[in-house]
Amino acid sequence: MAAPLRKTPSVEKDLSEVAEKSSAMKTIITRAEDAKTKAAMKWQAAKVKVLEKAKVARAKSVELSSDKSVQATAASVVGGATVGGIGGATGGLLLGGATGAVLGVLPALFTFGLSIPIGAALGAGCGLLMGGATGTATGAGVGGAAGYSAYTRRDEIASFIEQVRAKLVEALGKGKCTAAEAKAKAGNKIEDARVKAIDTFTLAKGFVMSHIAAAKETTLAAVNSAGGKATEMAQVTKVKTIEIASDKQVQVTAASAAGEAAVGEIKGAAVGFATGGAVGAAVGVVPAFFTFGLSIPLFAAIGSGCGLATGAVVGGATGLVGGGATGFGVYTKRDAIGSSVTKTLSQVDSAAKVVKRRASDSADYVRNRLVGGTGGTTD
Repeated sequence: MAAPLRKTPSVEKDLSEVAEKSSAMKTIITRAEDAKTKAAMKWQAAKVKVLEKAKVARAKSVELSSDKSVQATAASVVGGATVGGIGGATGGLLLGGATGAVLGVLPALFTFGLSIPIGAALGAGCGLLMGGATGTATGAGVGGAAGYSAYTRRDEIASFIEQVRAKLVEALGKGKCTAAEAKAKAGNKIEDARVKAIDTFTLAKGFVMSHIAAAKETTLAAVNSAGGKATEMAQVTKVKTIEIASDKQVQVTAASAAGEAAVGEIKGAAVGFATGGAVGAAVGVVPAFFTFGLSIPLFAAIGSGCGLATGAVVGGATGLVGGGATGFGVYTKRDAIGSSVTKTLSQVDSAAKVVKRRASDSADYVRNRLVGGTGGTTD
C-alpha cells in the first residue's frame, strides 16, 4: 500500500496561490460577462437611435425633394452648371490654347518649332479643365439663385405678366378702334384727293399737250438745223482726216513711232526681266532662312514677271515717243539731209578723181624713170 503524501510548506503555499488565482479568474470572467451585456445593450440602443435618425433624414429628404422650390432650384442649378461649364470650357480652351502657343514661341528656336503646338495643347487642356470647373461653379451658383428667386416670387411675376398682358390687350383694342377711325378718315381723304387729282390731271394734260405740240415743232426745227450742221461738220472732218492720213510727214512719223515702240518694248522687256529677276532674288534672300531657300526662286520669278511687264510698258512708251520724234525730225529736214548727202557724195567723187589723177601721174613718172634708166623706149 502506497504511503500517503505529506504536505510540505511549499506545497501548501502553491495550493493557496492556485486558489487565489482561480478566484481572480472567476472575477475577471464575471466582469467580462457584465461588460459584454452592457455593450450589447448600448449597441442595441445606438442602433435604435441610428435607425430613428435615418428615418427622420429620409422623411426630410422626401419632404425636400417634394418641395417645388427645391426642384426648381435644383433644375436651375443643373441648367446653369451645364451652360456655364460649356461656356467656361470653350473660353478656357481658346484662351489657354492661345496662351500656351504664345509661351511656346520662346523656346521655339531650340525645339525646331515643336514647343508651339505642344504649349498650345497643354494650355488648351489646362484652360478646358479650369474654365469648365469655374464655369460650372459660377453657372450653378447663378442658376440656383435665379431659379430660387424666380420660384419664390412666382406669384409676383405671374401678376406682373398678367398686368402686362391686360395692358397689351387694352392697348390693342384701343389701337384697333383708332385704326378703324383712321382708316375711315383716310378713305374720305383719299376720295377727296382722287377727285382733286382727276381735275388737276385733266387741266395739266391739256396744258402739257399744248406745250408738247409747241416743243415738237421747235425740236423738229432744231433737229433739221442740227442735222445740216452735223452733216457739214462730218464732211469737213472726213476731208481733214483724209488730208492728215495722206500727209507723208504723218505717215513717216507714225511708222517710226510704231517701229521704235516695238523695238523699245523688246529691249525694255529684256532689261526689266533681267533686272526684276535679280532684284527679286536679292529680296528673297532675306526670308530664305525660314523658307529653306524656296523664297529665292519664288521672288526671282515674281520680280522677273513684274520687271518684264514694267520694262515692256516703259520701253514701248519711250520708243513710241522717241521714234515719232526721230521720224518727224528726219522727214521735216529731209531736203537739208538730201542736200548734205549730195554735197558729200560730190566731194567724195572729186576727191576720188584727184587721187586717181595723181596716181596716174605717179605711175607715168615712175614708168618714164624706169624706161630712161634702161635706155629703152616707152613703147
